[in-house]
Amino acid sequence: MSFVKLLLINICLLGTFLREIHGQGMMISPVSRSSAWRFGLPVEQNFYDDDLSCGGDTQFVQNHGKCGECGDDYAKVRPRPNENGGTYGTGVIVETAGLFMKVKVKLTTNNLGTFRFHVCPLNQTNSLETEECFDQYPITLSDGGYEYQVPEFQTTFNIEVQLPCICEHCVFRWTYETGKDLNEHQKIYRNCADIAINL
Repeated sequence: MSFVKLLLINICLLGTFLREIHGQGMMISPVSRSSAWRFGLPVEQNFYDDDLSCGGDTQFVQNHGKCGECGDDYAKVRPRPNENGGTYGTGVIVETAGLFMKVKVKLTTNNLGTFRFHVCPLNQTNSLETEECFDQYPITLSDGGYEYQVPEFQTTFNIEVQLPCICEHCVFRWTYETGKDLNEHQKIYRNCADIAINL
């Protein structure tokens, strides 16, 4: 085999490997705080908006499995970049929904696993979302369950959900726990979006 062919094969393999380890997905609708700039909203740009993976390996190596509420490294000072009041969490309401809505998620790499959704009503403009708040408001899927099983090979998902409350300013959260990781722990991704929910 010629040197050029071998080099091309190695470049292709490296590209595939890098795609696997960087980037997983993002919430398109309601659009996440880190991706809102892609849709012309007046917010900071985050070119790594598909890689909000709780700090990556730091989640389990240093943070004992803890993840920031909206996908940031748990060890960062609050408000973390993707939380309300952080770099990307400017409070811009990106969608007003009724009690039912369609969620659109785009994966850049499908590693199976599950999606879960939660919402957290904010009482004041400077309130921080908390795990306790999200835990109180799990979002139901159209089949009555709380977990969406990610089918193999699919990269775009349109999922109908039923919202659990009414609010002027809620934080809608998508959580993706991958299912293909060979390590002890599966990688977790989170996105948050600012929405309003009415009847």
